[in-house]
Amino acid sequence: MATPGRVHPLENPPSFTFPKAEQKSDSASDDQDQDTSPFLSGQLSASPVPNETYIIQIPKEQILRQPPPEHAHRAKVYARRPLRRRAVRRCCCSLIASLICLLIAVGAAAGIFYLIIRPKAPSYSLSSVNMTGLDPVLTSASTPLSPNVEATIEANNKNKHLSILYQSGGTVDLYFEDTKLCSGDWPKFRQGPKNNTALQVQMTGSGILMTANTRDSLVNDQKNQSVPLVMHAKVPVKIKYGPVTTWKITAKVKCNIVVDGIAGEMTVLKKDCSAKSNYLW
Repeated sequence: MATPGRVHPLENPPSFTFPKAEQKSDSASDDQDQDTSPFLSGQLSASPVPNETYIIQIPKEQILRQPPPEHAHRAKVYARRPLRRRAVRRCCCSLIASLICLLIAVGAAAGIFYLIIRPKAPSYSLSSVNMTGLDPVLTSASTPLSPNVEATIEANNKNKHLSILYQSGGTVDLYFEDTKLCSGDWPKFRQGPKNNTALQVQMTGSGILMTANTRDSLVNDQKNQSVPLVMHAKVPVKIKYGPVTTWKITAKVKCNIVVDGIAGEMTVLKKDCSAKSNYLW
């Protein structure tokens, strides 16, 4: 099929002229003109017509040619790219599915373990308190206080199969209203199943200042022999069941007590303790 295009003549086409006939006599030339003139007789001259040269320009988009070999290599590379992307997608999907299955399995195992063992929160009680260093508050509110407290705390593990491992780093604080009087460390020990342990906790404070309102409240409570105190404890523990031991869990203990004084061996009139954690109880 012929390709459409445009034909352009040369910028300087060669010029030519028809050959002239030899001059003869007027009569002879008239007769010869009548016989041999191509314009009169309709016959072309016997002299050859010189050839002309033309340039044909075809639009570039209509040129059909074979692409170079490197184009075929590029085409193969581009064709392989979707396959690689699919492989990466499959790998990522498989990994995510495996992680989801693992999380489901761990959650199911933890749920079954919890339903079988049914861990119970340990109970605590503040059985005795011995305090010194609060006497100056009875005479002046501007005097810095250095209270010392020795408390006996009873920890009761109610679980039949679980041991509680109390870790180091536990703290105990004693408050009167919003004023922290003293603080100490919770002892590190292991408590077996169905065990009740009495702990001796030492708490100290220094440079404690009270506001006038707090001092007045403490003096009035001392006169009435009913002084409310609050103990806060944060204890890192681990739960052990056979060969399995959990990670560290922070147990928070709060005890509201009422004692009959602020000096010497005090009698605990009321006590209400609770414990909680974010995972087990």
